[in-house]
Amino acid sequence: MKRPYIPLWLSYALLCILCWGVWAFLSKLVAGEMTPMQIQVLFTIGMFPVVLMALVHLRWKVDTDFRGAACGILNGVFAGLGLLAYFAALAREKASIVSPITAIFPLLTVVLAFILLRERMNRVQMAGVVLALTSIFILAR
Repeated sequence: MKRPYIPLWLSYALLCILCWGVWAFLSKLVAGEMTPMQIQVLFTIGMFPVVLMALVHLRWKVDTDFRGAACGILNGVFAGLGLLAYFAALAREKASIVSPITAIFPLLTVVLAFILLRERMNRVQMAGVVLALTSIFILAR
C-alpha cells in the first residue's frame, strides 16, 4: 500500500499551525497575569534559542542587501507591535473571539498586494475577502 505524499511545504504549514495554536493558547493563559509589555519581553527572550539555532544553521552569516535587511527588521518591528496589541486584546476578551479575528491578518496582505503589487483577484477570491470581513462582525458580537 502506498503512503500518501505530503509536500514539504504542507508539513511546515501544519507545524506552523500547531506551534501558533499552542502559542495563542499560552498567550491567553498569561494575559490575565501580566501586562502586554511584560509578555512581549518574555516572548522575545523565548525567541533567543530559535535565533541562535538559525544563526548556527547559517554559520553565523546573515548575508542580505539593504532592502532585505530593512524588510527583515521592519518585519520584526511590526510583528512585535502586533503582538503587543494581541496580548492587550487577550487581556480584555476571550481567546475564542480574539484569535479568529486577528487570524484574518492575511486580508491586509491581500489588499496591499492588490494595491501596491498590482496582483489581481478572481471573483471567488474577492468573495473570500468579503466573507472574511463579514466574519469579523459576526465574531465581535
